[in-house]
Amino acid sequence: MLPLEIPAGTTVESLVREVVPELHARLVPDGVPGDAFTVSVRVEGTGSYTVRIRGREMHVDRGETESRPTLWFFTTSRAVERFLEDALGPRRFLPQSSQQGLAVAIISDPRIVKRVAMASGRIELALTDVDGERLAIVLGFGDATRRRIDPEDADVVVEAEMMTLQRILDGRLLPEDALGDGDVKVRGNRFLAMQLALAVAPFYPAAARKKR
Repeated sequence: MLPLEIPAGTTVESLVREVVPELHARLVPDGVPGDAFTVSVRVEGTGSYTVRIRGREMHVDRGETESRPTLWFFTTSRAVERFLEDALGPRRFLPQSSQQGLAVAIISDPRIVKRVAMASGRIELALTDVDGERLAIVLGFGDATRRRIDPEDADVVVEAEMMTLQRILDGRLLPEDALGDGDVKVRGNRFLAMQLALAVAPFYPAAARKKR
């Protein structure tokens, strides 16, 4: 089984409340710190959730119940639906082997959540050419968590095409190198974008780094 296998019939709701917690428990390694983290999640068109993480455990409740989460995550129902369509089809958004990819770890690995939370601001990450659509997520951390989720006017916007995402997923392009890649557009606070990339960097597959 590939590391990010999404069951057939998964909905936006079941992805957040069932599938991601199961993947988290399976893929986050033993021995990670047991610090408690909270992530507020809003999927426009579906609902809001509060995700509580402690080590390999993840619990998800409906609603934004935490006044000061560790970080927050915003996207749209359409973006999640397109992800699910892809996961059950061409799998362009997913790593193709157990040696690649970080998708679950980026969202929920406690070590990465802790590193990301050291930054402060809002970042929008977007794919610009998903079969004619632009799909985006927005993350908020640091001072941005003092207020309710607000995806408008992010401090930095990072845009890329599907081909660039695939280069990252298959290990041909490291996260921190992607920001200097000619196919990636960065508007706004480039330092904040680099902080996020460097938060992920130590957990990227070692084999990809040897190719540098």
